[in-house]
Amino acid sequence: MMRWESIAWLGAVLLLMALISGCQTPQSSTTADSSKVPPELIKPAFLFDVVRHLYRWHLDEAEIDRVIQEKQFLFWVHSPKPRLDPGDNSVFGEIFLPQLNLAVTVKKPDYTIEELHTAVQSPNFKITQVLRGDFAKPARQQCVITSVSTKEMTDYLFRTRNQREYPDAALLERMRQALRAEIAKDVVSITNVAPGEQIIHLAPLSPVANEAWVYWETGHKLLHFASDIDLANPAVWQNESMMVRSYDLDQQVVVSHHEAPGSNRFLTRYQVSRALFNCLVLGERVLLTPGKEVQKPR
Repeated sequence: MMRWESIAWLGAVLLLMALISGCQTPQSSTTADSSKVPPELIKPAFLFDVVRHLYRWHLDEAEIDRVIQEKQFLFWVHSPKPRLDPGDNSVFGEIFLPQLNLAVTVKKPDYTIEELHTAVQSPNFKITQVLRGDFAKPARQQCVITSVSTKEMTDYLFRTRNQREYPDAALLERMRQALRAEIAKDVVSITNVAPGEQIIHLAPLSPVANEAWVYWETGHKLLHFASDIDLANPAVWQNESMMVRSYDLDQQVVVSHHEAPGSNRFLTRYQVSRALFNCLVLGERVLLTPGKEVQKPR
């Protein structure tokens, strides 16, 4: 009898260990056909970086407090197949966060600008759009549904909340040249800017977004640089896929986009406050002196 009791006890221990091991699994995925979703889109490291980008640029205190109450944080990952031009092999992804009612569109570009003989490619997916509220959601069977431990994710956000990566000197010089070209298009916009040394503040770069925000203190403007290509790639500064947009903080700030429907020339006060936090609090102050190399005081 002792032998059978020992076997039964050992079996119970093994079963308990299996159950405990299953509870500690940090991620689980279910889908009708996971082969339709690129595997890098459901890697925890990528999803955590996506949430860190949202944490810095989009999420507010109430949303964070609401998510913390949940044991698991859910991602619905979908890979749409939009109709593309011949020769365009870009891959798209959509990441839905149902607990926050947010949708993130990501893209891995792969096409050629024939007129410039320039290949637009990126080895990684980068965020191109973040949507809130009402948006079209794919059917459940079209998604890989992945969950991670909410505590693990919030611990990661706390640990990396001050982690920063800034443009290097080469990228900063390209940004300065692009800014000069943009300003030259509108002479009126610089009539009140004092000549000589200029002060700018660089927001940290995001590993999952091809964009950079700059607060131009001397000109009292916010500048947004964005592209399909990685900003560090010199090719991005040689073609028209580069977008540089300036926002005058005296003239182009509204409480709500409903004040200027259909226009993308304005930022809301909430967007400006987020940008200034990233530029001034987390950012790097840089002096731009005509005829001299870029100076970084800190």
